[in-house]
Amino acid sequence: MTIQLTTTQANVPIEFLQFSGGERHIQLQPELLNQLAASTKVKASLHNSADVMDYLLLENVLLEQGTHLSVEIPYFPYARQDRICAPGQAFSLDLMTKLLNSNTEKFAGQRQKIVVWDCHSPITLELLAKNTCFQEVINIEPIEIIKQSTALMQILTADNTVLICPDVGATQRTQAIANGINQQRQQAIEVIHCEKKRDPSTGKIRTAAVDSPDLTGKTAVITDDICDGGATFIGIAKQLRSLNCQNIILYVTHGIFSKGLAVFDGLVDQLFTSNSLPQATPTKLNIINFQN
Repeated sequence: MTIQLTTTQANVPIEFLQFSGGERHIQLQPELLNQLAASTKVKASLHNSADVMDYLLLENVLLEQGTHLSVEIPYFPYARQDRICAPGQAFSLDLMTKLLNSNTEKFAGQRQKIVVWDCHSPITLELLAKNTCFQEVINIEPIEIIKQSTALMQILTADNTVLICPDVGATQRTQAIANGINQQRQQAIEVIHCEKKRDPSTGKIRTAAVDSPDLTGKTAVITDDICDGGATFIGIAKQLRSLNCQNIILYVTHGIFSKGLAVFDGLVDQLFTSNSLPQATPTKLNIINFQN
């Protein structure tokens, strides 16, 4: 977990502790409290429930000091759980956004904005606007991150490159990326759509199909917001190989890679991801160090 607290003067160190009963605790020393400005920015990478609790504790301290707060959470927790897909499931994203509202009633007006990167669906932004009292809710669009990589932009602006939309739900996102790329191309990039079927009770991919008869000599760039185990992209890459695709590139904003990167061996030639999540740096992974 990484929480970066930045004032107008400098980064402020934070000490988190855990009591023997499991409770989380925060302590900002008096001399550090004196560094807090009227306006402070918090950038938080939240990977588990302890991280979420740490953030809420820090936020409480800052708001108690009268700080006006801007928050950046690149990978927003529970963004994929944006609806109830089967009986017995929780609406996790709704609960997560309400947790962020736990300090709001007493400190109304002190929350300036919250920024997330390439959120999984518009529902995240809708719930943040509905359930929290931030004056602004901002989503960093994926094309803004992609443009920070010279190597990836060179691939995307080449004449033989096509853009792969992994499923129907990603149509609007993929087209927005294409529109951004087309500003630097003579001809519009071709967008090829895929269809995947998922078991709603398990979340596992059943099938994946690429809507193209032949891609001989083409470079295909698959783009999506999140890669967890990679099953979606493995299935698509296999289809692209069978269509004689010359090169296959994968860009995901949030690289979880829970099954490791070896699952893409022989299928994906290059992988790109942002710095929204901590990464080891194997040679096959290109990390885009995006700064908002």
